[in-house]
Amino acid sequence: MSVSGVIVLTTLVEPEGDKYVSWCEELGTASCGDTVEEAFANILEAVEVHLNGLEEIGETERVFEERGIEVLPHSSEESTTRPVPLEKMIRISRVPVPVPA
Repeated sequence: MSVSGVIVLTTLVEPEGDKYVSWCEELGTASCGDTVEEAFANILEAVEVHLNGLEEIGETERVFEERGIEVLPHSSEESTTRPVPLEKMIRISRVPVPVPA
């Protein structure tokens, strides 16, 4: 299947004990890691698995509509990170996904 759109997802990471907990606000997906970067990488992997699962069962369009996730016709895979506040990190990622027919 070809990718013809992107969605913008917000992934957050915050310390919890000696680990970092990460989650995607829009999808409700969570993960963790030993470092901030590992937690970000793990949440992106979990989001990919979640999106693939939605696609496999034909629920992508419904879930996106329910959660207000808009598919944008832009092919950039930009990602930015900014501190919010000091103990938390936020990263906004453009994730390529197939646009439902």
